[in-house]
Amino acid sequence: MAHFKDSKRTISKERQEFPIRVLHAYPRAYVGWGAHTMLGIEAKKLGMKHAMIVTTGLRGTGIIDEIRGILQYAGVTSDVYTNVTGNPKDHEVMEGYKSVMKSKSDGLISIGGGSTIDCCKGIRLVHSHEGKHIREFEGAFKAIMPNKIPHLSVNTTSGTGSEVSCFCIINHTDEKYKMAIFDPTCTPSMAVDDPLLHQTMPADLTAYTGMDALTHAVEAIASRLQVQAAYGPGLWAIGQIFQNLREASANRNNDRAMEQMVWAELAAGVSFNSAGLGIVHSMAHVLGGLYDSPHGLCNAIGLVDSCRHNLPGCPGRFKIMAEAAGLDVRGLSDYKAGEKFIDAVEELRNELGIYKNFKDLGMRREDLDLCARKALKDICTEGNPIDMGFEDMRRVFATCMEGHAPNNNRK
Repeated sequence: MAHFKDSKRTISKERQEFPIRVLHAYPRAYVGWGAHTMLGIEAKKLGMKHAMIVTTGLRGTGIIDEIRGILQYAGVTSDVYTNVTGNPKDHEVMEGYKSVMKSKSDGLISIGGGSTIDCCKGIRLVHSHEGKHIREFEGAFKAIMPNKIPHLSVNTTSGTGSEVSCFCIINHTDEKYKMAIFDPTCTPSMAVDDPLLHQTMPADLTAYTGMDALTHAVEAIASRLQVQAAYGPGLWAIGQIFQNLREASANRNNDRAMEQMVWAELAAGVSFNSAGLGIVHSMAHVLGGLYDSPHGLCNAIGLVDSCRHNLPGCPGRFKIMAEAAGLDVRGLSDYKAGEKFIDAVEELRNELGIYKNFKDLGMRREDLDLCARKALKDICTEGNPIDMGFEDMRRVFATCMEGHAPNNNRK
């Protein structure tokens, strides 16, 4: 520091918005066909003797019975907690914690999509703090105790990224919004992504979750944190989603397309785990809390108009996303290339048959002010590349209520 003492220069905190970034760890993972057959061995390695399986039930798939058998063969017994719903609720987390305590489970295994994984993260967090209510952990770095039991996360949807992230999103049922919990202790002990399990998704869920993964990658790269290590996996994910999501949604038995979507959603999860997200997720969290709307569908609807709003804040990064998507942007300015990418995202959404708008999800015009205020408070808004005021957020919400008809020619 002698250099600064001897000169008239001072260290300016204003020199850069985020001068120091944090790269968050992601767990060891099994990825590939048949990866779920390793669950028994891995559960035992993690010290589990009696596991609590957390799930929505996955009715009709046979997945839960299959995995319980695999665990049993390895000498790991299990109970099942199935009271998890889409947009997991705070009371579901607390009920799950009580089930873990009652069964004296020494490990958690989440089987399902983002809702199941996040609920399981919440249960583990509460368990580590001896029953402290999940609402007490809202925000960043609120955990003060280490994890007491392992969490083995089995992902069945090609969009969440939650199996490799330290985020946990839980509905506050009194205030009707989704709490964003961000802490390294939320990261699962291990993740499993088996394309065979992802093939059980119906077409609409495949489309929604695929657009969710695309949103993760886009917002991570556009994030004002500018975590450059996140660009590689995020850009690769964008390319794979543009190449494979249409086919995976049209035919879940297209093994190649489904496997690539599994890799893409995982890469996008790794990307946003350190780079953060933006207002698309802030809006989705509001809609999920107020109207219990499907998270992936909210992101699919909100992504295009949010990108158009954010393009002036980082046109260069939108251009590299256009290149990753396979678009010919030679000779175009960064801004024009970004516009071409956003148009391609809109075209992809339309080809997947996603024509709904926020109004279709239950949002009313009289709720605009409330939604805008709630979204401004969401932690994801801090990562948005453009500053958001009340009128800005309200305007984007209103735009997303206009609708997305197949003949939408708005550029």
